[in-house]
Amino acid sequence: MSKTYLIIDKSESNADLFYRTGFFVPDPCIYIENKGKRILVLSDLEIDRGREEAKVDTVLSYSEYIKKLPLNKRKKASFTEIVDLIFKEQKIKSVTVPGRFPLKYADDLRKLGYKITAKKSDPFFEQRLKKNKDEVRSLKHSLTKTADAMKVAVTIISLSQIKNNKLYYKNKLLTSEIVKGEINSSLSRWGYSATHTIVASGVQGSMPHHSGTGPIIASTPIVIDIFPRSQQTGYFGDMTRTVIKGAPSKETKKMYKVVLEGQKIGLSKIKHGVKSADVHKAIVDYFDRSGFKTGNIEGKQQGFIHSTGHGLGLEIHEPPRVGMGDEILQSGNVVTVEPGLYYEKLGGIRIEDVVLVRKNGCEILSKFPKKFQV
Repeated sequence: MSKTYLIIDKSESNADLFYRTGFFVPDPCIYIENKGKRILVLSDLEIDRGREEAKVDTVLSYSEYIKKLPLNKRKKASFTEIVDLIFKEQKIKSVTVPGRFPLKYADDLRKLGYKITAKKSDPFFEQRLKKNKDEVRSLKHSLTKTADAMKVAVTIISLSQIKNNKLYYKNKLLTSEIVKGEINSSLSRWGYSATHTIVASGVQGSMPHHSGTGPIIASTPIVIDIFPRSQQTGYFGDMTRTVIKGAPSKETKKMYKVVLEGQKIGLSKIKHGVKSADVHKAIVDYFDRSGFKTGNIEGKQQGFIHSTGHGLGLEIHEPPRVGMGDEILQSGNVVTVEPGLYYEKLGGIRIEDVVLVRKNGCEILSKFPKKFQV
């Protein structure tokens, strides 16, 4: 017997809702899936577009259902009152909701006599874990544009000049903000939204998610991490490259080579049925043997201080995680492989690509040169 599902949310921020409807909507709406049929309840603002674009069986009018309520309830009608009307029409008694389903809605529906069961694991629709051909195509397109944006950044840095240990581009001090602005504006022109883009040099690069601020420091690693979302398909790209303008020190040059080799090790181990922990541990062990320790160093966590990767799709971070957990990679999973090393005195180095898990290996979906000194 098939389950009945309920989501009350906006699809711009709820990947499961967009996955099931293919319809971007900025305001909360109601989605019901019953007996294999998909029902979307929209406001008058969105209903005509929804009937044309949404990949569902039925689009219902929110305002038409409000008219079915008693007069004294129409002005302050709630989502749960509309759901109640539809559930009664559909003879629905119990429903499964996402783990992040709002508590207020769940409480209100329980008071009305419905059995509400929250799904414990993510994603809500497990089919999202294995990408089909159309999804892989969308991801490849997003990754192509991500690579184009990376080229914009690397070109600016490579054409810059060094003065007083800082970079200058077109006779102006080059800052992280300038490079990020060029990345993000380029992506916007191409139909992508980019937030929290990272261009971090010097000590800032030793903090994996520091977005980077101020002047870009010469002869220190510059971590560039770009992860835009297509405004058309909803699928993300994700890529990190680390470059340096100026002469790298002996230590940073070795660190880059070790991270690059660590990524090769990870890529060589990814295939259907492999434990993600085995992939991660192989890289950790190699870093350790190469003299790059991980742990509390001078009061801070330094070294390889994050997982090897994560799932990528309609969310920038989604299952499966490639780390020390118990996940087993499956054919059709799309994951990042992004080992990194971070030391306050040396800066940070991370190299990231996206792969599609296959039966006997993986297909690298992201394409961009890996060159340290530019």
